[in-house]
Amino acid sequence: MTAASDSPVLAIDIGGTKIAAAEVREGQLTGRRQTATPRTGKGDDLVAAIVALVPKGQVDAVAVATTGIVRDGALTALNPQTLPIEDGYPLAMAIESALGVPPLLVNDAQAAAWAEFSVGAGRGFRNFAFVTVSTGIGCGVVIDGRLQRGTTGLAGHVGHTTSAPDGVLCGCGRRGCLETIASGTALARRGSDRLGRTVSAPELFAAAAHGDGVAAEVIASAVDALVDAFANLTSVVDVDCVAVSGGVGLAGGFIEALQARSLQLPRIFQRPIVAARAGADAGLLGAALLVRREIVYDGNFHQQ
Repeated sequence: MTAASDSPVLAIDIGGTKIAAAEVREGQLTGRRQTATPRTGKGDDLVAAIVALVPKGQVDAVAVATTGIVRDGALTALNPQTLPIEDGYPLAMAIESALGVPPLLVNDAQAAAWAEFSVGAGRGFRNFAFVTVSTGIGCGVVIDGRLQRGTTGLAGHVGHTTSAPDGVLCGCGRRGCLETIASGTALARRGSDRLGRTVSAPELFAAAAHGDGVAAEVIASAVDALVDAFANLTSVVDVDCVAVSGGVGLAGGFIEALQARSLQLPRIFQRPIVAARAGADAGLLGAALLVRREIVYDGNFHQQ
C-alpha cells in the first residue's frame, strides 16, 4: 500500500519485550510511545496491545515491523523464546480488522535495514547488510537496491546460520546458531558459565574492560563468530558494507574489535564494518519509508 504524501504513517515496531508506536511524516517520528509486549502466546493479545497505542481518529496508513517470520501477512516465531505466538497468526488481517486499514507488515530487521539503506549507514551502496546484535541477532539485506524478504520471509536471518555445529540447542530448533554464540543472551549465559557467577552482557563487557581475561575471551569468541558470519554472507551475496547495531553491537569497542578481526580474513572477504546510523527506532522509520516510497513485487521491496 502507498500512503498519501501529506499524511503521517502510523508505524509500529513489535519486539520481544516491547511494542513501540509513532507517527512518521517526512522521515520524522513524533508521539513515540511504547508498552510491554504481551507474552501470553496469543496473537489477539498482541493486537490488543497495539490498538491501545493507537490514538483515536482516522488512521490513513499503517506500517508494522515485527520480530519473527512474516509471510503473506501472517506471523510465525522463528524462535518462540523471543516472541511466543501461534504459528501463522494472521497479524495483518487482525490489525486491519481492529484499525480499519490494511497494514504493510515486514520483519523488524528487514525494516531497519531499509532505513539504514535509505537514510543511514547504507546510503551510497547497492548491496548492503544491516545486523543488529542485541538480545538476539537480526539481519536485513539489500541487494541491487532491493530489500530481500524471500519466499517465506526468511531472508537475512543470519542469526540462525550455524556457527558451532555441535553447540547448544537454539530456540529455532537447530544447534549452534550464531545467536547461541554472539547474542546478548548468549554472552550472558556463556559468561556466567565461564565466570562461575551470574552476569549480564553489560556486566561481562564491564569485566572485560577491567582486565578480566575470561570475560574478554567470551567476547572475543562472539567477535570471531560474527566476522565469520559476515564473511559467509559476503561470499553468498557480495555485500558492499555491513552496518552493526544493537546493545551488544554498539557496546564500547565492539565494532572496533569486529573491524580488527575482519582484517585477518582473506582480502576478498573483507568489507567495511560500520556503526548503524538510523537510530534505535530504525524499525519504525524503515517500515514507514516502505509504505511511503516503495513498491512491492516478487516478494521483495524495490526502490522506485
